[in-house]
Amino acid sequence: MKARSGFGSPTWLGERGIVIEAGSGGLALFQSRLKKVLPLACTPPWALHSDVHGSREEQQQLRSLLGKQTPLLAVVDLGPRALGCLAPPTGWVEVLRHTRQTRLLPGRELPCPNTRLKQEKRFLREGGSVHIASGNPGAWKEVARLHKAARARKGLAHHAARLEELLQRLASAPWCFTSLAVGPDGSCLASGGFVVLEHGTCVYSFGGQQRSSASGRASVAMLLAAMRHAQELGCERFDFGGSQDPGVDQFYAEFGADVVPMRRWVKAPWWFPWMFRSTWRVWTRPTRHS
Repeated sequence: MKARSGFGSPTWLGERGIVIEAGSGGLALFQSRLKKVLPLACTPPWALHSDVHGSREEQQQLRSLLGKQTPLLAVVDLGPRALGCLAPPTGWVEVLRHTRQTRLLPGRELPCPNTRLKQEKRFLREGGSVHIASGNPGAWKEVARLHKAARARKGLAHHAARLEELLQRLASAPWCFTSLAVGPDGSCLASGGFVVLEHGTCVYSFGGQQRSSASGRASVAMLLAAMRHAQELGCERFDFGGSQDPGVDQFYAEFGADVVPMRRWVKAPWWFPWMFRSTWRVWTRPTRHS
């Protein structure tokens, strides 16, 4: 049965997404072509992972189906629910990665260092405000704008048209919400798009900030407001989404977020690493953390 929310939902996957199922277990994939030629199955675009889940037996069946049903190339981020004993199919490469998560306890204060709480208080004291919204297309446009700007500043591809198409679909999804930190002049300084998964985890999936003297404090206030909202929704974990940028990973660590190991499985023919060296390096690069 396909997921009704999250990375495996029809809303996220669109027309080229598929879900491989085994009993009540499953995983989500996106079908594409590398260089418009080589068939590729991968973690859905902008999804943190393919959300491999199910019992031990079901996950073993999913592993077998992956080996049989994927095309020439495959890049699959398993996700935190994948069992540690699950080994990749024969010939696949396993890459160690991570995300960061914070536990959310009902009715309790956020387990966040005082330094972050002080930054939030200063942002609000100086006239800033934070707005949480669900089903607001305008708020999602701000998420798209600042996400694109943040990627552009780092010289990274932002695929703006495809991203905006996805965010337009997510804008009407009841399991998504936005958090916008607005400065005293009414301009949006930091924005985030958040996804609530069916197993009680809220994921920080999209974000960005506008360069200013207050943008750092705005980002902190935006994230803390989202964490509290996720707590109100009954989420048990808040996932910061992981990052290969050591500075960003440290930023998440300073919220008190713990390292949660994840794994990536990569399938490619023997000649691929030599013919597509840069792509292979990107696919197989592990994430590092302090």
